[in-house]
Amino acid sequence: MALFTGELGLQFVTHLANHYSLRDLIRLAQLGADHGFGQIWVNDNIRYRNQIVVLTAIAAQVPIRLGTAIMVPYFHNPLDMADSFAALSELCDGREIAIGIARGDLGQSPQHVQPLKPIAMVSETTRLLRQALNGEEFAYADYPFLSEFYHLNPKGKFKLAFKPSGPFKFYGGGNGPQSLRMCGRIMDGVISSGTYIPMLKAGRLEAMLASADAAAKEIDPTKRLRRVCELNVSISSDGARALDFPRRQVAHSILQWEALGFTPEEYAKMGVKREQVLKLREAFESGATVEQAATLVNDHMVRCYYAAGKPEEVRDQIIELVGAAGRLGYDQVAFAKLGPDYQEAINLLAREVVPQLK
Repeated sequence: MALFTGELGLQFVTHLANHYSLRDLIRLAQLGADHGFGQIWVNDNIRYRNQIVVLTAIAAQVPIRLGTAIMVPYFHNPLDMADSFAALSELCDGREIAIGIARGDLGQSPQHVQPLKPIAMVSETTRLLRQALNGEEFAYADYPFLSEFYHLNPKGKFKLAFKPSGPFKFYGGGNGPQSLRMCGRIMDGVISSGTYIPMLKAGRLEAMLASADAAAKEIDPTKRLRRVCELNVSISSDGARALDFPRRQVAHSILQWEALGFTPEEYAKMGVKREQVLKLREAFESGATVEQAATLVNDHMVRCYYAAGKPEEVRDQIIELVGAAGRLGYDQVAFAKLGPDYQEAINLLAREVVPQLK
């Protein structure tokens, strides 16, 4: 019996894969498609290669489904996003585009924008984009927070001047209780965005998914949220490089533990001292870049978030984590972050791991 019967995808993370050019990312997306991965997800970060540009470049050359995991709405005017996603769909030949959306990480995003009213920001942006991409006309006054934040004309209206060429599905990427309830009410699915391993270890994941599902059922008893799991891996024939690569991402993702109110018992399960996380938070608040903050991340902190190492060191761990995702009802596992050499990582996953899941 297969350990996992759902789909397998890949996530490209622009701030970790900053050494790759846009042409490189297109080539790597093609490699993923050639190996049978069904979807490419791309993340969103200021200072790095633009998410929509990367997705558009891939769409123009690689026949694979695409998604944002996740898009940070504070970085983008929603009217521009509506135009962009609609145009992107013309390159996707009818393939569904997944729009994962959340407030953004707690380390890097606040250095660039004031994350005001994140629930309102995410929910209004989602509803506006859904209306726009459905070809509907709407008044800016219907979206009071966005109208104020972006200084939209209170008497203005919007309707796309052309028809998108494919379907869109919206996924919530938040982890807090309000975000999960909002996700259940207005999204089509939920993404466990990079927190799958620590939330599984802490014993929180099942309740988080149930919270989103309960909110969905309140709106429509027949509604079923699609579940996507970002499984952080860093796999390489060079074990030291595989362990070093994730430090930048862990430096900001681990701040979620404080935002979610991790208890002393949960910190003990992780084997991480709370003081280590608070020190990282202080570094970001003082203006540290993700590269600078990464120097505070030790090997054990990496392993709380990643299956990291040589194939023979992490194969069984990855298989166990994917199996757990199957038992929790995830529809897709997206291997995320991948490792210091994307080409090597994709090849190793396809050759050493995927066959063990079937």
